[in-house]
Amino acid sequence: MKNYFLLMMVLFLGSGCALNRDVLSLEDRIYKLERSAKEYQKDKNAGKDSEEGTRGKIAEMRLTIDQLHETANTLKGRFEEVDFFLQHQKESEQTIAQDLQQTRDALDNISKRLVRIEQYVGFEPSETLKPLGSEVSGSSDNLSEKELYTSAKSLLDKGNTDAAREGFQAFLKKYPNSDNADNAQFWVGEIYYREKWYEKAILEYQKVIEKYPKGNKVPAAYLKQGFAFQNMGEKANARLILKELIGKFPDSNEAKIANDKIKVFN
Repeated sequence: MKNYFLLMMVLFLGSGCALNRDVLSLEDRIYKLERSAKEYQKDKNAGKDSEEGTRGKIAEMRLTIDQLHETANTLKGRFEEVDFFLQHQKESEQTIAQDLQQTRDALDNISKRLVRIEQYVGFEPSETLKPLGSEVSGSSDNLSEKELYTSAKSLLDKGNTDAAREGFQAFLKKYPNSDNADNAQFWVGEIYYREKWYEKAILEYQKVIEKYPKGNKVPAAYLKQGFAFQNMGEKANARLILKELIGKFPDSNEAKIANDKIKVFN
């Protein structure tokens, strides 16, 4: 268990370092966009651009802003996962907390800068500013526990992963103590796994293990964590997780699969 904890800590701290690099990269892209916006406004005021040229620049800036909003929202999601883990560890050091606060401030500032650019060039606020899941949560108010879970699972089965993820997250928020809560949490991890966002999938599977230790999805969560590590090229970590699964659930079908997978590693 100690080795497993250290493994998860390394994963989260590694995610934090990568997150900081991505935030710096995003800030650089926004700086370049700010310069482009000023040049566009200057040329517009001077009447240098043709109508066709102006439309082209507007379309290009609109696309760039939307992409940056999407990137910023993705980074915020990754930040929240790292923050959630570290807040639950007594070993978290003050320096790590300070680094996280700096990252949080940087992400907040990025969103404000994007809004200012939109206002500067006269764009309407981007749709990507809406809170993730707002559409689902609004439509789920009148759904029963069973209806909400069934609806999300149906969306997943149809391949509508974004809507399914929002549905499962709305379900977990509204019915955290449901008998299907562990299943819903597992499916959230599965969606990220299918999207090949393996680090995020590992974190979501970990929630199944920690929040629902007696649930029927725990062995599967361990197994998919192992697969995720393997897909990331980290066979040593994958082997560690799979051995943890075999030790805790030796008679499970997942343990049999894990045994076969470990033989391939050797």
